[in-house]
Amino acid sequence: TVPVSPLSRVKILDTPTGFLRVRAKPDKNSPEIGRVSPGETFPLLGTTADWYQIELETIATDSGRQGWVSSHYAQKI
Repeated sequence: TVPVSPLSRVKILDTPTGFLRVRAKPDKNSPEIGRVSPGETFPLLGTTADWYQIELETIATDSGRQGWVSSHYAQKI
């Protein structure tokens, strides 16, 4: 995981399903811990090759308030 500036944010882009799954780890087979909607923005905590780690401001999850989204459906802003 590569750390990023504390001011960096991620915007969720349009998806075929109308939502984007938030995963516990940066892997498409990792458990889904939440869902976010296109147009929403979240603080960016870290990155890997194809994933962004975000802080979930509006989703309460059992595993905490962090999760991973695919960089194919999100962009740094």
